[in-house]
Amino acid sequence: MAIVRRSFDAIRSRLTGIGFLSISASWNPPVAQRTVILRLFNFLENRRVLYVPMHFEVPDQVDQSVIQIRNELTQILNDLPEHSPAARRVRHLRTASRRFLEDALPDYRNIAYRLRNDVDSGSSIRWHDHGYRPLTPGYFVALGELRAIFGLQLSALAAEFEIDVEQDLTSIFPVAIERHD
Repeated sequence: MAIVRRSFDAIRSRLTGIGFLSISASWNPPVAQRTVILRLFNFLENRRVLYVPMHFEVPDQVDQSVIQIRNELTQILNDLPEHSPAARRVRHLRTASRRFLEDALPDYRNIAYRLRNDVDSGSSIRWHDHGYRPLTPGYFVALGELRAIFGLQLSALAAEFEIDVEQDLTSIFPVAIERHD
């Protein structure tokens, strides 16, 4: 039988209080990684920004949802071991969220997306504008990239921790392609 030793720092980090004369201690046991990842999936399954058809999206609402996701990812990271594979994947998701919110959108000037009124009236091309970020082809590309990163990382987490995922969220998971040799 192998003996597992924990460093004093690891043990001390879980102690919340030590009694002196009564020789008592309070203890916060570590939360199982699977439980933490399951909590993440339960949260993300309700984030329609990850899977609803893009033409239903409103940029201000999308951005607010991504901010909420980023905040939840930070909380999840607080409950995971720092150097675990799960923490690396969650950090990758948080970085993708931050980049979506902060990076400049790709510029596709050669793609014309006309409003119905513009086509009918013969006016010049203009982009849909639903808030401070216009609904341009670059916005859709950035959102698609965010969804692809989430799909890849979440599918790996679901497989690693054997978590059943709601169908809406699995719609962003990579699809296995069969090879016919």
